[in-house]
Amino acid sequence: MTYSPARAIAGAVLVAAVVAGCGGSGRAADTPTTAPSAPDRPAGTVSGATPRAPAGGTPDPLTPVLTPTPTVAGPSPSPPPAFAAPRGSVPDRLVGEWDGDGTALRFDRIRFAGDGGVRLLYANGLVLEGTAVAEGTSLTLYVPGGPIAYAYWSVEEFDAGYGYTFENLLLDGVSYVRQTSGG
Repeated sequence: MTYSPARAIAGAVLVAAVVAGCGGSGRAADTPTTAPSAPDRPAGTVSGATPRAPAGGTPDPLTPVLTPTPTVAGPSPSPPPAFAAPRGSVPDRLVGEWDGDGTALRFDRIRFAGDGGVRLLYANGLVLEGTAVAEGTSLTLYVPGGPIAYAYWSVEEFDAGYGYTFENLLLDGVSYVRQTSGG
């Protein structure tokens, strides 16, 4: 059984009530009721209790009378609200699927929908869905776990030769690519 300050106090009150009700000798009142010392408390103290002066006088330092300190229970914590993403808005140039390199620091793939929806697919199978909002050269992805903000995004087209053309999406310097023509 583990030590509990509430049990120690309840036990002390029970012993005092039994001794007083059974016509005890009064010796129990001469022995301080204390809990075992914990490393963070001085010896002879009970956590959650404060010394109280007996009626009509000052407390006797050798015989503390302990009363429990009331615990004020606040409202029970409410569960976190459901994720609510703002309405998405991305330019047509972003719409479609972009492939990353699958490292731990990047998404394996990003899919942008025409209505601003976004899906982040990780190599480990995790999928986060939300919305994307592009404002000028900044882009924010609103997904569970918090928004992911990029200060700068751009799309550049490049020709890889032999009839293959690609687009490169840069999100704060991190590159994602998709093929636009060829093979």
